[in-house]
Amino acid sequence: MRVPVPADVHFDAAQYDAELVRAAADVSWEEPVDSIARLLALELAEADCFERWDCDVLSIRPQRAGAPRVEVHFGRRGAAWSPGTTFVHELPAAGGEPAANVVRRFVRMVTDNDPRETARPT
Repeated sequence: MRVPVPADVHFDAAQYDAELVRAAADVSWEEPVDSIARLLALELAEADCFERWDCDVLSIRPQRAGAPRVEVHFGRRGAAWSPGTTFVHELPAAGGEPAANVVRRFVRMVTDNDPRETARPT
């Protein structure tokens, strides 16, 4: 059910836009696993490190059960899923290492080496 907004309710559009930007930039609520997943998604969207190996990133999943970690699922570009065609790398999210360092190290590893060689098949 829609309730009409009273005519005397007004707000400044610029203030509203500024508040949206501020709220989107506030990541203070994130746990390390969330920060790693967010930064990794941003970095991999900009990098071509998986493309170099003819692979696509399928998903980036923060995992909280057990030891916190981020799972990066990927597979051969355009291949239909079947056992052995998709892979997963797990990035530990505990231990106090800054999220940016974890992400940088992972991207460097994928850039320098075929990630399928060290990944777990799914």
